[in-house]
Amino acid sequence: DKYKSMGSFHRYYNLEIAPPVLTIFIGGNHEASNYMQELFYGGWVAPNMYYLGHSGVVNFGGLRIGGLSGIYKQHSFSKPFY
Repeated sequence: DKYKSMGSFHRYYNLEIAPPVLTIFIGGNHEASNYMQELFYGGWVAPNMYYLGHSGVVNFGGLRIGGLSGIYKQHSFSKPFY
């Protein structure tokens, strides 16, 4: 039941609220995939909020941050991404 209600991501995306500090994130299993498809290679989602894309690396304050979006599922591991 917890995945049947909308979370707060749309409020950040629509600029209603902003994170108080820089937030760098990757996609997962229950994110707003329709929004994430618009930024497949990553980019700014909102002020102070950066999406790494399907996979990506950024340098911030002398630190290299990398991420891979998605989940591992043995059934579909060898299938192409689309």
